[in-house]
Formats: sequence, structure tokens, C-alpha cells
Amino acid sequence: RRGGHLHGPDDPYVEGVWLPVLGPAAYVVWRQLARQATGAGRSTVSLPRLAAAAGLGRPLGNQSPIRRALRRLERFGLVHLEGERILVRPRLPYVTSRQLALLDPETQAIHRRHRDRAARTA
Repeated sequence: RRGGHLHGPDDPYVEGVWLPVLGPAAYVVWRQLARQATGAGRSTVSLPRLAAAAGLGRPLGNQSPIRRALRRLERFGLVHLEGERILVRPRLPYVTSRQLALLDPETQAIHRRHRDRAARTA
């Protein structure tokens, strides 16, 4: 945990900073999974239902949008795929300094505002 501060699926930091890092499809899939995980604890969702809820069509083939989004989330360590199971990290830390450096100045400023606000209230 970077700085001990984690952000849930409806935290403005996630949309403001993580969305540009993940891209829209992976962000929407993560948010769907995280909301479900934080709302009901352990829960299940079928891949077709997840794809439909994220607006990504049917999960046909290895290159379907939902499968690409899940692989991207796995590369970032936000989900872990175990066969048919998807384990989700429901709360995200601040982006890494490397990820931050790749973002545009406005998004970097959003990150700093959130980080500074959290530091003031800690």
C-alpha cells in the first residue's frame, strides 16, 4: 500500500487518475468487479454478464474485448485470473511514480491534489 491510502471503485481519484492509466475498457471492468466485491463480499458473476455490464459485447474468443481488458488488469496486478475465477483488488493505491510520469500534466495535478488532501487529513 503506497502511503497506506487506498481508493475504492467510486473514489474520484480512481476515475481521475487510474482511468487514464488503465484505459476505458479495463477501468469499467475493474469498477464493475470492485463494486460487486465491496458490496457483497464474495460473489460470482459470469463472464458474459460481466462483459454485458461493461458494454463489451459477447466474450467470444481469446481476443474479445472483455478478455483483453481482464489481461490488462492482470498485468497491472488489479485482478488475478485462476481458470474461470477472477480475484479482484477492490481498492487501489496511488499510481506509481513511473505511471504518474507517463500521464499528462492535468492528470498529474489531480493526483497531487488527492495525495495532498489525504496527507492533510491524516
